[in-house]
Amino acid sequence: MDDTYEIKTITSDVEIQQCFEVALVLRPHLDRSKWSGTIAEMVSTEKYTLMGVFHEEKIVAFVGYRIMTTLHSGNIIYIDDLCTLQHYRGRGLGGKLLSHVRAVAEYKNMDAVVLDTGFDNHTAQKLYFNNGFEFSAVHLHAHLK
Repeated sequence: MDDTYEIKTITSDVEIQQCFEVALVLRPHLDRSKWSGTIAEMVSTEKYTLMGVFHEEKIVAFVGYRIMTTLHSGNIIYIDDLCTLQHYRGRGLGGKLLSHVRAVAEYKNMDAVVLDTGFDNHTAQKLYFNNGFEFSAVHLHAHLK
């Protein structure tokens, strides 16, 4: 098996559909019939970007992020999603995606890269800590549905 990986922006409908399988690893509640429309809306209204790791023309990991301004953190890149297919975990792909996002943030002169993670997602937390992230807040929300 070829161990060559390429990171590039995901823009085509085919690539966006490929991301759905990867997203299910982290977000099993997602609905395939709404996936493309949701991504299109996020891209158009929320400055959402998808960057994928391609291996043999297949997307095996991706990061989804938004550029935004907050009173708390200033001009930031907020990472919504970082997902890797189970078979490709442990190969440093998450770290490569985080490094790529950090490089984008530095190039755009952003103040920070911010993300949320589940309290019990210790594997992801280890990845984030190893890539320079630290705890700075607790994310709270009230379910409406």
